[in-house]
Amino acid sequence: MTTQSPRYDTVGDLYRQYKTTATAPVLERRLFLDLLGDPTGLRVLDLATGYGLYARLAAELGAAEVVGTDVSGEMVRHAREATTSPGITFHTVDALDLGRASGPDLGTFDLVTAVWLFNYAASPDEVAAMAAGVRRVLRPGGRLVAITLNPGYDVAGPDWTPYGLAPRASVRAGRGNRLDVALLTSTTDIPLSVHQWDADVYAEALTRSGLAAPAWRLPTAPEEDGVEREPGYWAAATTNPVFAGFTTHRADR
Repeated sequence: MTTQSPRYDTVGDLYRQYKTTATAPVLERRLFLDLLGDPTGLRVLDLATGYGLYARLAAELGAAEVVGTDVSGEMVRHAREATTSPGITFHTVDALDLGRASGPDLGTFDLVTAVWLFNYAASPDEVAAMAAGVRRVLRPGGRLVAITLNPGYDVAGPDWTPYGLAPRASVRAGRGNRLDVALLTSTTDIPLSVHQWDADVYAEALTRSGLAAPAWRLPTAPEEDGVEREPGYWAAATTNPVFAGFTTHRADR
């Protein structure tokens, strides 16, 4: 997991550009909202927070307190600079250290969000270790909302380049695929290497960690996003979604 820190430390502002100019994040945000539910009054932990987009959204929707963490110190710096709410704090933390005696004491949470976290796990055991960390910081009955690479995505399927996301190579690696992906911005591409884990990797990791089996959900085209688009604009994205989301909860309510 820590191997991703140097990559994001060097692309912090470019990543913000991608999130605010490409259209793939429009679908991502819609899926996040569909999964989130009502966070009013909840204490929320946003893992892999990046520049804090979803941490701020949770606060805007009524969360009582939001803590954002990221393995990249540079992304955390960007998140702090972009955030004015006193109810949101950010910390540089590796998700693998959550709830461990050697890690920071962030307390416990009603809701944990993890957008683009599990795809950076280097192995199924690391997926399980991340899930175990989530379990350690969730209160009884607390929920996890995650967005990750869709286990059913086909790199040879409909093209995602118009949405600013370009998967360029896929190699089978154990119980998943290793994908080379580019995030497209107006100035340059951001190359990333990520894992597309099989669905059963998530099911095993979550249940092994004391969480319920994942309930998966695919993105749907937004009915309206404030921009006039050509008919069928979202067809490729919804036919062959690059990402998917799931929810789970701490099993011992």
